[in-house]
Amino acid sequence: MGAESFLVANLRLTSAHLECVLTSGRAATVLAGGEPIGLFFEGTGSLQYDSADPIEAPVVTFVLKKNTGLTPEKTEKGTRIRDTFGRILWLAPGQPQPDLGRQTRASLEASFTQEREKFRRTAIRPFSHAFATQRLDAPDAPTVRAEIDGGKETLVYERESVEDPSERLIQLHSSPSNDPELRKQLWPLTLSHQLLGRDRRDPAPPRFVLTDVDVQLSASAGDDARLSVIETLVPQRVPQSVFRFDLDRTIYKQVGNNLATRTERVEKVTDSAGRSLSFAHQNDELLIQLAEPAAPDVPIKVRFDIDGDFLIRPGGDSYWELGGDWFPQPPLGGQYYTMHTLVRVKKPFIPFAPGATIRRAEEGDENVLETRVDKPVQFATVLAGKYDMQEEVRHGVTIRVATYALTNRRAMKQLTDLADTIINYYVEFLGAFPFPEFNILEINSYGFGQAPPATMYITKEAFNPIMGEENQLFSQGINERFAHEIAHQYWGHVVKMPSLEEQWITESFAEYTAAVFLKASRGDAIYRSLYNHWKTRASYASSAAPIPLANRARVVDDFVTSFSIRVGLLYNKGPVLLAALHRELGDDKFFMFLKSYQKSFRWKFGSTKMMVGLLQFMTQKDFGPFFEANYWATGMPKD
Repeated sequence: MGAESFLVANLRLTSAHLECVLTSGRAATVLAGGEPIGLFFEGTGSLQYDSADPIEAPVVTFVLKKNTGLTPEKTEKGTRIRDTFGRILWLAPGQPQPDLGRQTRASLEASFTQEREKFRRTAIRPFSHAFATQRLDAPDAPTVRAEIDGGKETLVYERESVEDPSERLIQLHSSPSNDPELRKQLWPLTLSHQLLGRDRRDPAPPRFVLTDVDVQLSASAGDDARLSVIETLVPQRVPQSVFRFDLDRTIYKQVGNNLATRTERVEKVTDSAGRSLSFAHQNDELLIQLAEPAAPDVPIKVRFDIDGDFLIRPGGDSYWELGGDWFPQPPLGGQYYTMHTLVRVKKPFIPFAPGATIRRAEEGDENVLETRVDKPVQFATVLAGKYDMQEEVRHGVTIRVATYALTNRRAMKQLTDLADTIINYYVEFLGAFPFPEFNILEINSYGFGQAPPATMYITKEAFNPIMGEENQLFSQGINERFAHEIAHQYWGHVVKMPSLEEQWITESFAEYTAAVFLKASRGDAIYRSLYNHWKTRASYASSAAPIPLANRARVVDDFVTSFSIRVGLLYNKGPVLLAALHRELGDDKFFMFLKSYQKSFRWKFGSTKMMVGLLQFMTQKDFGPFFEANYWATGMPKD
């Protein structure tokens, strides 16, 4: 911050749908490398933000009412948000800086230091990363960050113009947890996210695509591991020197009643010529800079050397899983990678990774696994632990079942039979099973399943559904859950989601596909029971948000409500919409629709907009109004 401060009155700062008025107070210029990039203000001010996107209007209203002291106002421009503030840090590099008026002798240094200390605790993308990306790759692109404090709410406004032009208004809040580690930080809640220059119905084109990953993982007998990751990156449309990745930095592990922190550390980043590249790794985001800009559509290779104590054993169990952002990855729309994996773990742990097995061997005190996925995927994982496994080839697919801690041959046989039955049913209308091998791995917990590529994680009631009351409670829907997770190999991996706004393509379609399997195998009654369940839960959730914004309908201090709304939209309302389409089209046309969608977008990104186009092509009927009312808005189809 500059040493001088200035008296300001009724100074207006604007960016897209945000207007801030510095009514009365003092301001000082903020510098980066000696260059003015914004200002810091203390005094009295007000802000006005208009959410002009009708699709997000319901969730903006819901989130404001449930989480803030702000009142949404309906205007001719949309949903208006107002607040006052006592301090604002306004950063707009590369743009003309405002005239600050008459100089005073009073210093704002103490207030500025206090503001920076507070906002450094935010668990959001560092502005320095956005600033560096703009400066190096798009110096004329409007990039704005406003940190706003001293009103009813603590707010952050961000305008992004390089990766996906948009603006976002965020509330910062403390964690509802009593854990001291979590309460150290301020956590973001999106109040509004509006796209600039793009319709929300069109998926954002990625800035670059990750097309291949070569991972070598060496795990210790404890918590430590080392990763060597070679990635093939393809810039899109324009030359690029800066690449942004999601990568875990701090990982939390439950220890007794508190959380302990673990760290994933980037030691070195190099290019294909062996040159060390500059990088910054903060708040679970990694930024790298090439030695010279990369041309569009020309693949480049980058190597990441990573270590840390990031092997987490849930509840102290004898297994660990690496999932999510465990290696550097772009946003979802840029994840389209084949993968080679080489894993070394200390005995007696056994490793599992997606893809065709190249070799599984013992070398000294290590178990070694090498695999290859030759189709583009997302969400790749690695797991290792004390497992016993058995595999069989069924209809050309190697089905591998692994039980945790204890050998359970009966369960292995039953689950192999069940997986084979479900796969053979899906092949009829979804096409050939997408992977040559399929791992079914027991997780030492209850009540959930997950579906990484060529893999199913399923909790222990699936392996012994008749043992004890707790198992009986969670095993009631095991066939449905099993069918749902296998369906994800088609809905989620063959047809991919380009962003979380298209997550219904994975979750709703997997849920409905599982239901039609149960209807075919166990009769209409179970299908009707599932439908009634969906309808009830969907009715509870439908007013909070449209389906594409299910992940934004949060209540910060009420996990149950947040979870119920997300599930109600993605796992309940989405299937209700598909059931309505099924009724209208009839069995033959509906299953042809599913088959055609899988065929047309096999190993590609899907979207709801393209889905509507396919339906119109197949039926010569415009389904646009149906989706506008029930998918992009909060309507519910009638039975």
